[in-house]
Amino acid sequence: MGSAIQQDCTSSKFRRIGQGFCGTVWAAEGGKLAMKREDGGPGRSLLNDYNMHTLVLETASQQKVNVRVPRWPEFFKSEDGWWGMRSNRLHSLQRALRRTQPTTAAGAIATIKANDADRDCLVRPYLGRRKIQNETRRGRNFFSLRNYPLHLNQAEDLDLPILEYSHGMAEILAMMHWTAKIDANDIEFVLGGVQPQPEIARKEYTHDFLGTHSLWVLDFDCCKPLTMDDAGIDQAARAFLRNDPTLWIEFRTRYLECSQNFVTGTGVTCLGLPEKFIARVAEMHQKGTEQSH
Repeated sequence: MGSAIQQDCTSSKFRRIGQGFCGTVWAAEGGKLAMKREDGGPGRSLLNDYNMHTLVLETASQQKVNVRVPRWPEFFKSEDGWWGMRSNRLHSLQRALRRTQPTTAAGAIATIKANDADRDCLVRPYLGRRKIQNETRRGRNFFSLRNYPLHLNQAEDLDLPILEYSHGMAEILAMMHWTAKIDANDIEFVLGGVQPQPEIARKEYTHDFLGTHSLWVLDFDCCKPLTMDDAGIDQAARAFLRNDPTLWIEFRTRYLECSQNFVTGTGVTCLGLPEKFIARVAEMHQKGTEQSH
């Protein structure tokens, strides 16, 4: 890792490869690391992002979950040469998407090829949403491959392994709740390229559209510690509903299976918390639905 850091830090050319509410993300040309700056919205903390990222990575390294966490998180203070946070950079899905995009986005391919941002493509699966598009506008909307949103009906049309994605999301969320003991608030799931992690086996997917890829979890700056009681259940349920929902029945089943493994040995008082969490999510969702009508 040391040589990769030195190579990236001595490079004179950096590009912005992403932007979120917490800040912007940069990388050196050809570098293996991504640097995140705290230049986003108020109330966000890169230090908390780093602390929670480290906790999730350490926990995931000891558990069997089919979601990858970027390695090598490192935090730098303002008095250091670099002020921000860095971790290993995810491989882009640009090549796979560019190869197949003409059939799915018709006339937009020329614009995509001219867009420098599309070199850094990651796909964000929104498995609880279906994309609704006016037929008269189809093919005329500009879009970028960076952080390309993939909705449930699009994933179904492409025959992507959406149930396996949902299971992976359930596994990592159960681990974050009951082993790392954090609420997983506002985390992001993305589909990105495969990177070897020899110390832990992680599932890889092969598909005609996306090529060989993995499911990753990112952005931990809004995560907070979770108490193992009813107050913690409410906190976790609110955080879950703020995130993008997944295929509920499949998610619920896999979440409860994994949770029982994680809470075993933690004490009798924790054994019923996973079921309480699922029940609280359903209750809060129902109340929200009723209030919206």
